[in-house]
Amino acid sequence: MKRTITLILALALTTAAGVALAGSQEGKATKVEGTLVDSKCYLMNEKNVSNDHMTPKGTMPNCGTACAKMGIPVSLLTTEGKVYTLAVPAPVIADHVGKTARASGTLKQASLIVDKLEVKEGTTWKEVPIATMM
Repeated sequence: MKRTITLILALALTTAAGVALAGSQEGKATKVEGTLVDSKCYLMNEKNVSNDHMTPKGTMPNCGTACAKMGIPVSLLTTEGKVYTLAVPAPVIADHVGKTARASGTLKQASLIVDKLEVKEGTTWKEVPIATMM
């Protein structure tokens, strides 16, 4: 129960911070670059920026991918420490958690409605097809 309350508070604070960071960018085309992170695990421990996460029971390999495949949102963490929740189906990008990515889209509150997502592979960028319903 305590963990659930902590998670809810962390999500609320992140959303509020995202709204404040978005400021005048609201509704404008935006391009951001950073690391794809599992939103839940990152909010629980800011050291969880790779695909393998620290838990109270030790390191859990591929935790970020597992969480995204279950539908937990994926966010993009910039080098400046800003976090943008990506409005895309998490399972579609699950295999890319922990990788460097850049996303283009429209900023709405604390989320980025993604039009284009690219993941860095070596020295090149590879576009990740994202499913849209509209």
